[in-house]
Amino acid sequence: MGKRECSFYHLLSFNQEKKDYILNVYHDLNYQLVDVIYPFGDDIADNHVCFDYRSNSQRPIIVFIDHELAYENPESGIFFVAHSFEEFINGLYEEE
Repeated sequence: MGKRECSFYHLLSFNQEKKDYILNVYHDLNYQLVDVIYPFGDDIADNHVCFDYRSNSQRPIIVFIDHELAYENPESGIFFVAHSFEEFINGLYEEE
């Protein structure tokens, strides 16, 4: 099976004055999110990288939410990225 990649643009903001304030993004996306999945970053196409607590309430996995697929069916837009935030960070690289 081939390895699936996703792009990462930036972390969401903790500054309430910013457009990408993390709580505003969460509330705007809530209809596309499955319970206990929380966005923390996005890509250039406005898809989101999220913490997924569905299988472990102490240590979430990292998933990618394709907003176009999630619009119709939130479950169909979820794609596994990493087993932990540390693995996610260690897997980042700059495109050449």
